[in-house]
Amino acid sequence: MKNMNKVLAGLMAAGLLLTTGCASTSTNSSSSTSDWYTGPGYDKLYEELGKADVDLSKADGKLKDILDKGQIVLATSPDYPPSEFVDDQGNVKGSDIMLAQYIANSLGVDLKVETMDFNAVLTAVDTGKVDIGISGFGYKADRAEQFELSHGYQSSSAAAHHTLLVPAEKADEYKSLADFSGKKIDTQANSLQEMYVTDQIPDADLQKVATLDQAILELQTGKIDAIALDSTTAKNYAETSDGMFVSVYEKNGVEFDLSQYADESGNVAAVKKGETSLIDAVNQVIDSLATSGKYESNLYTDMYYAACDAAGVSPNEE
Repeated sequence: MKNMNKVLAGLMAAGLLLTTGCASTSTNSSSSTSDWYTGPGYDKLYEELGKADVDLSKADGKLKDILDKGQIVLATSPDYPPSEFVDDQGNVKGSDIMLAQYIANSLGVDLKVETMDFNAVLTAVDTGKVDIGISGFGYKADRAEQFELSHGYQSSSAAAHHTLLVPAEKADEYKSLADFSGKKIDTQANSLQEMYVTDQIPDADLQKVATLDQAILELQTGKIDAIALDSTTAKNYAETSDGMFVSVYEKNGVEFDLSQYADESGNVAAVKKGETSLIDAVNQVIDSLATSGKYESNLYTDMYYAACDAAGVSPNEE
């Protein structure tokens, strides 16, 4: 069994800590294109995003403040490639960052990015420290009660399955979600997986962590029994762990039942509750993604593929 630091280093080198929607590839992260992506490279697409047509004639509240100061402040947790991550030069990149830039362009303002832990992003939005939070958020009913959530801007095969990562030697013990009753399970605080475990494995000993690298360390050292993840992230961790971990979705077909959450799909942006003028403008931008005609049928698809390429991972083929 490899040293835990070596495993984590390997995962980070592969760009897989908190990866979703992509599978590992040998593509060099500095390349601009690859066999599976023929659109403009990350930097070129980032520069050429242009803007959507947004009606700002009735801007008020925070949206008016943003327009007046000429800047929109984004909060994100850059540990979720290809959606948001930090490259080797220390630059915050990713498809969510490109989306935020597209929103800023469309409003005619500059973009300022504030990085923080995932659990702090929504707090920063709620307290007014930032204007908008975009960090791979999924729709949750309690989030919708506390924040103005945008229309969904991404729905992929990665969102179709959520499962658990377990030590390989224990994988045969888990044939259903019921087998995780009483087990110690890590989830990222305020994530969709936290909701899934709470709802569907109510007898589990749920542990909330700020980052998934912390969860990986705890799984490695036997402090927990499993980590709840989307299936692609679990698969990537398993494939990069030198046989240490196994996804129970891949092994035994075990997954959370998402049918009860089927009314909402895709990732969402969040702004402070009551800022309806701002969320309306954001929704106008998001709605334009599918009809922009700039590159492919959906501009966010190009953002996502370019970000996958920049992160050194390739789109999931499931």
